[in-house]
Amino acid sequence: MRRRDLLAHACALFGAAALGCRGRGDAAPSIASSSASGDAHARPADVRAGLQVLDWTFPDDHGDARRAVVLVPKGVPAGRKLPVLVALHGMTETQSPERGAHGWLDWYGLDAALAAIEAPPLTAADFQGLVTEGRLAAVNAELQKEPYAGVIVACPYLPSAIGGALSFDDYAAWIGGALLPRVRKETPASSEARQTGIDGVSLGGMTALEIGLKHPELFGVVGALQPAIRGIVGDVVELVAQRLAGRPLRLVTSSGDYFRDDVTSTSERLRAMGIAHEYLSTQGPHDYVWNKGPGAIEMMVWHDRVQR
Repeated sequence: MRRRDLLAHACALFGAAALGCRGRGDAAPSIASSSASGDAHARPADVRAGLQVLDWTFPDDHGDARRAVVLVPKGVPAGRKLPVLVALHGMTETQSPERGAHGWLDWYGLDAALAAIEAPPLTAADFQGLVTEGRLAAVNAELQKEPYAGVIVACPYLPSAIGGALSFDDYAAWIGGALLPRVRKETPASSEARQTGIDGVSLGGMTALEIGLKHPELFGVVGALQPAIRGIVGDVVELVAQRLAGRPLRLVTSSGDYFRDDVTSTSERLRAMGIAHEYLSTQGPHDYVWNKGPGAIEMMVWHDRVQR
């Protein structure tokens, strides 16, 4: 991918419109009621009851302390290996290693999303109200047909220097040389690339595309949630065309996503080139409420399905 100083590109975008920015959205069709359905299926009071939360620190490389929070499902039978997902956070969480590593767990509500997925049917409240009746029914039908089987989620700190002082290649080398080996050593994680995925939201989504597509030896599945690809759509299309090599790829946007047009354009261009991938447009803004609802749920359901 041609660089065009992606760090400066991302910072300029987020300086003008940070994580809470909203873009042009379409009218939401038949949104499911969160109040009615939310009362019909109670969730456990402790949404982390089924998770082992590991908080790891690594040696200080490239000027940034390395932190990662790893979420491991409890009760995994002896000898069973689970898929691994590396989930990257957005720009706001780059402000500190601790906040970044805890982004998906403490700021994006991944624990609550996992609790809901493991005890369907999901409700509109689980999606923070940001779901159509049709999509809610489709996700529940999918979980009824194929119940969630479990994924180990590694949530590393993504430094703000990514793409600049810290190159994408160096960050990928740390993931492949330090993070993933430790995950596989200390948890019941699969060692196969085909059962290892990468995804992320916003800045994390852009980084997931860059790293995931360029490193098939590490990642067999690549996803991106509301990726910050404004101004580099052509580069992303070129990279996918050159490096996807038949691996599962999904691009997710939303009605109020700041990057909706760019994500949609990328998908349309890939489809015109005959490159197989999934595209999903959900409801909601480019904001924390979306991360806690459609973002977390759609990410986990999809990766669980394609990485098995």
